[in-house]
Amino acid sequence: MAVVGLGGTGLALARRLTRAGLAVTGIDDDPAALVRALALDPGERPRTLTRFPAGVATADLVIEAVPEPPALKRLVLGSLREHRRPGTPVLTTALTTPLTELQEAAGQDLFALRFLRADALDAVELARAPHAGDAAAARVEEILTAAGIKTHRTGDRAGSLAPGLLFGLLNQAAWMVHDGYATAEAVDTAVRLGCGWSEGPLATLDAIGLDTARDILTRLGDLGGGHRAPAPVLDELIARGALGVKTGQGFHRHDDRAADDRTVAPTAPPGCNVVVIGSGTMATGIAESFVRGGFRTTLLARTDEKAAAAAERVDFALQRNSPSTDATSDENAPARWVATSDRSVLATADIVVEAVVEDLDVKRRLFAELGEVCAPNTLLATSTSSLPVNACTEPAGRPAHVLGLHFFNPAPLMPLVELVPCERTSAHTLARARAVAERLGKRTVECGDRAGFIVNALLFPYLNEALGILDAGDTTTATLDLALKSVGGQPLGPVRLLDTVGADVALEVQRRLHADPALWTPAPAPLLEELVAAGHLGRKTAGKGVRAYLTARAAATVPATVAA
Repeated sequence: MAVVGLGGTGLALARRLTRAGLAVTGIDDDPAALVRALALDPGERPRTLTRFPAGVATADLVIEAVPEPPALKRLVLGSLREHRRPGTPVLTTALTTPLTELQEAAGQDLFALRFLRADALDAVELARAPHAGDAAAARVEEILTAAGIKTHRTGDRAGSLAPGLLFGLLNQAAWMVHDGYATAEAVDTAVRLGCGWSEGPLATLDAIGLDTARDILTRLGDLGGGHRAPAPVLDELIARGALGVKTGQGFHRHDDRAADDRTVAPTAPPGCNVVVIGSGTMATGIAESFVRGGFRTTLLARTDEKAAAAAERVDFALQRNSPSTDATSDENAPARWVATSDRSVLATADIVVEAVVEDLDVKRRLFAELGEVCAPNTLLATSTSSLPVNACTEPAGRPAHVLGLHFFNPAPLMPLVELVPCERTSAHTLARARAVAERLGKRTVECGDRAGFIVNALLFPYLNEALGILDAGDTTTATLDLALKSVGGQPLGPVRLLDTVGADVALEVQRRLHADPALWTPAPAPLLEELVAAGHLGRKTAGKGVRAYLTARAAATVPATVAA
């Protein structure tokens, strides 16, 4: 193997191939790059380190791993063409340049190796130039398999699938920090706990390298297609020499001196009276969480029938085994909670959590009532997932005592709560809310009051963009989900996740994000609008999700003579 370019990406590839027992020649004209490679452990160090073009002519596979600008890629690929043996496959790491723009310089048997980060190369997307031969393709996959790298064949699309989708999300996370909306720690914690990532988006940027990420994002932005310009905080960090893991400092510190300086809020007093308003899935889940946390809990529904149905769901949940709590073995647990339609319970509540329908007018009417009937020091919280907290709570007339407590579904199991103070929320109210959430066993992150907060403002545009890729016919639902799980490291692919969340929920959230001038969010994808109009909402409409809709749509467009 010959790896040309021993920067972060090339060096990671060389190390991976060497660890697999393959004979690797590392090639770079920069003496400093050769010195860095020479300092690697023997088991990861390429067998030969040399300057161009030595090693190219004898290689069975040549990997070009120079930086992203297409002019540089073409220059290096052209030089490789002059020195490699005819028929030797060439892999380029170009992510933002289509192979059709590089093939003339590179010659035949050109492929693109595309991935999100070079330090996690268990799986990659492999694109093939139009004139690449079958034998060369088989040889490339054979070599990558020998190195323990799984390949997913994809079309030749700028940004590819998993990398392009996830770079957009990473950039939005960086913009949150740049805007002062949330800290890097809060953003990463929210995405880890709210989306199931192994590490947060800003830690991922640190691993990629902030200079590398900035260059890729700049190129994606230049290509159009809805990609936002790189967050200026990337340039600010790069100017200070903070490039991420490779320099020990980026959005986070990456050395042994980094310390966890989070302060632990005082434990919330047990036994205080909590009223959860609502009877749907979120309301019953939040009520269950409070019961398990040891609070005296009342679920307040609109009617006796709704209260009885909610009580049945919560009681059933409390009877299930829960290894993380002892509420199910507590004989007094049923006595700590009740479901009712009697609104007089609001007068004695210490904490009220609103979890009614996601309708601004409904919430405002409810908070006007809470301002009139609740005790002066009652903590009033909305669990809205996408509406501005201040707009929901302002009618209460108690600006110091209101905030957002955004639970995630299923509330008893999800470990995250987003704390969303309004401009005049008091420090005491915020500390009290944090203590209550921690009493429930939740991790809290604090962010500003704008649509979507942290998790939803990152997640739903990502799902929306995934639908745009599908609608363009650039891939299939199965390939997209597999690439995002395998190459992107996601717990669920975007199609499966959208079907789980519900297309109707995604459409409503995306509309609200798009309407917020403080955000840079595209309009809902036409395919998302179609899914909702057709009643293909996902899991809640059994058998009617994204895949089923696209299959039916494709069948409907087949000419009758062909179908016959």
